[in-house]
Amino acid sequence: MAHVLSVSPRAGTDSSEPAFPALALLAHSVREMRPDAAVVTEAGRADVVVLDGRSDLAAARQMCRLLGSAGSETPILLVLGEGGFAAVNPEWG
Repeated sequence: MAHVLSVSPRAGTDSSEPAFPALALLAHSVREMRPDAAVVTEAGRADVVVLDGRSDLAAARQMCRLLGSAGSETPILLVLGEGGFAAVNPEWG
């Protein structure tokens, strides 16, 4: 069983709906966190990071760069909204 770290601005809000409801269908452990510096520590213990970039591309870019500069080798799955892919480039990390 893999450890999935879900990073989203929606994590920890009053919403009863998780940022990525389909992750609940997997037989993996899923931890939700808001995008902040604590993610770097937790990412080292995760098998994959699912990063929500649908609502705030700038914050997603900052989080990708933070994880990259910290030397994290954990794969990042970046979830984008329509048109968001055009903004992603190698400088994101």
